[in-house]
Amino acid sequence: MSCSDRNAYWNNDTNPPDQAALNGALLPALLAYSVCGAFASIFNIICILTFATKKDLREKYLFFAVLAFANLINTFFMFLAGTLRQKMIYNNQFMQLRSSFECLLQPGPHLQLPGGQLPAVVLLVIDIERLVAVYR
Repeated sequence: MSCSDRNAYWNNDTNPPDQAALNGALLPALLAYSVCGAFASIFNIICILTFATKKDLREKYLFFAVLAFANLINTFFMFLAGTLRQKMIYNNQFMQLRSSFECLLQPGPHLQLPGGQLPAVVLLVIDIERLVAVYR
């Protein structure tokens, strides 16, 4: 999927009719993307439930629970992106030029930003907390 900064709604120049055959080689990779995202999401949910149900873990390792939640957003994005891109290939819309507003109608960009940045911020906070704990 390619996004443009100009309004490029449906036209036949940006939507070649045989793109499903051209992009067929991407389907196994996108399936792997979806499967890995689904498995990782399940394990992050288990980790979050473990932290939420154990009081001593919740008090002692709060930032690790937040990190698991941040990774859950990221892995759910992986699952959703792989699934939606497969659907776009099947519908012959994968190579269609889209405007930035059309890209924002997809759920992927809204999950990609916090899912990509929140784990890094949480790790930075954990590192700062450990640094303060060592020098204090």
